[in-house]
Amino acid sequence: MGVSRARRPLSILHTADVHLDSDAYGDARERAAHREREHRLFSRIVDRALADQVDLVIVAGDLFDHNRASDETIAFVRRELDRLRQPVVILPGNHDCLTTNAIYDRHDFTAGASHVHVIRRLDGELLELPELDAVVWGRGMESHEPAFQPLAGIPTRDDTRWSIALGHGFFYEERQRPDRSSPIFAEDIRDTGWDYLALGHHHARMDVSQGRVAAHYAGAPWIEWRDADPVGTVLRVDLSLEHGTRVESRPLR
Repeated sequence: MGVSRARRPLSILHTADVHLDSDAYGDARERAAHREREHRLFSRIVDRALADQVDLVIVAGDLFDHNRASDETIAFVRRELDRLRQPVVILPGNHDCLTTNAIYDRHDFTAGASHVHVIRRLDGELLELPELDAVVWGRGMESHEPAFQPLAGIPTRDDTRWSIALGHGFFYEERQRPDRSSPIFAEDIRDTGWDYLALGHHHARMDVSQGRVAAHYAGAPWIEWRDADPVGTVLRVDLSLEHGTRVESRPLR
């Protein structure tokens, strides 16, 4: 742990549970329309990051609905990520976890895109972002099961830089034998001491901050899929020594 010093403010776009290439029903036209709505929504997430001029983009799991995502969707995601220049950190979730021949094995989203980072280490991975006075930590998920704890092994907070962690799993108020996979316990959030925990898995936005640690589920960015033009939201997080942590919902219009 270092000696505290001045840090520049940091702005983050936090999203999760986009579920690209989710299964659709109906005839070919209806399935194509469903895919188009998904793609339009992800484009709007990128649009929001650009419009808000955030410093960092975080996807806290389940960017894809499964590990069988089509070549068309992979190419689309690459094109969208290429529109960004700020760092992007992607955490695999339970739908696109790091199983054998997973999507992140077959496709290297960092190739030719040095601003894109995918958390792959199963014992935890710390990304250094010196240009942002920040570090980002996450733990790759190989199997979505009760024994997997997304925050296990998180390092001690570095007081000299913004400390941002990612996690994808089910939140528990009390420590107990989990009946759901990938448990995230309230006391584990509090004990990190980190500045912000960007969480995914719950599809509704949730503030699960504990003590002085700000922790939020961004929720799935869509609100209603039945509309031809679905509206969604992401979280904008602002960190500064002067104003502390501010979290607000941002529309994807």
